Amino acid sequence: MIIYEDEWIVVVDKPHGVPTQPDRRSETPDASSVESVLKQQYRYVALHHRLDQPASGLLVCAVHRRANRSLAASFRDHQAVRTYLAVLWGTAAAAEWRRDVAGRPAHTTLSPAAASAGLTAARLTPHTGRKHQLRIHAALAGHPICGDRRHGGDAGRRWPRLALHAHQLQIAHPVTGEPMQWTSPIPDDLGALWAEAGGA
Repeated sequence: MIIYEDEWIVVVDKPHGVPTQPDRRSETPDASSVESVLKQQYRYVALHHRLDQPASGLLVCAVHRRANRSLAASFRDHQAVRTYLAVLWGTAAAAEWRRDVAGRPAHTTLSPAAASAGLTAARLTPHTGRKHQLRIHAALAGHPICGDRRHGGDAGRRWPRLALHAHQLQIAHPVTGEPMQWTSPIPDDLGALWAEAGGA
């Protein structure tokens, strides 16, 4: 699960189905969440972005207070660059999606990688960080993400998991300022659908 760590930050490749953090409303919080597992290994853990439980891919967390402010600012000011791989329902063209999400401005770039069998293998880049932004934008555009049982309609039954994977993450290191980039390949439980959509 951990693909990079130093004394300041840790980068996790989260599997599909694992929550980013425990449900605070539950009387028995999920000890298998990313946050819970990291807190068993580090004295300090701060989350600055999240992945939906049915999504997979890259997350970075601060594990030292000195890294916290700068890492928080990189996400708040949209300096961190995140690229997702998704399989969309239908044949989608390149687009800039600018639709409010939960009453707040939201912006996503869609870059198709390939299209086949009535599906599109796509790269999605969020320029804002609204909850369920990519899923909502895709659904509003008429190209819901396969396996999205909340927003996808018929596309939600097209695959047994949400076809959304946080593939690449770029940040400036919060302490050294060094440019850093991590990549996570398409996971095995999405590989067949990605290939069917024409993804290489």
